[in-house]
Amino acid sequence: MLDLGTSFIASVARDPGAIAIVDGDVRPTYAQWYTRISSAVAAFDELGLRPGDHVITALQNRWEAATIYWACQFAGIVITPVNWRAKSDELDFCIENSEARVVVYEGASAAAVADSSLACNLRRVAVGDQTVGDQQAISFAEITRQVSSDETPRVGSEAWS
Repeated sequence: MLDLGTSFIASVARDPGAIAIVDGDVRPTYAQWYTRISSAVAAFDELGLRPGDHVITALQNRWEAATIYWACQFAGIVITPVNWRAKSDELDFCIENSEARVVVYEGASAAAVADSSLACNLRRVAVGDQTVGDQQAISFAEITRQVSSDETPRVGSEAWS
């Protein structure tokens, strides 16, 4: 049985020039998206994340959310998507129960992250322009812009996702 990361690599190998995802004007090919996903995996490494660690996302349906998802699949990180409309107390509940080490958020969820009593203790990755006011947040654009070698899946099909 294949793990999800290996199935993604098979899609890249099958047709690297095919459009992989469409989100408005963003239309990367499988090869281009694989490069961005690999960069996110390398950034997770720099943040000290290891297989089995947990990441919370509070994102709408967008290509960045899918990129974080795939990076987690490659790195063996457990992703807990939280509704982007969640309030700070709901976010705190999810952070505590998942033992998350990182929270990824966007403008629509920035207020909940800012008001969260637990998110302030985590590494934060901001998607879009919402780093204003959160000087400790890492920009998603920056982590996917880094040049990284192509990552391979670090876990098998038995790993938690």
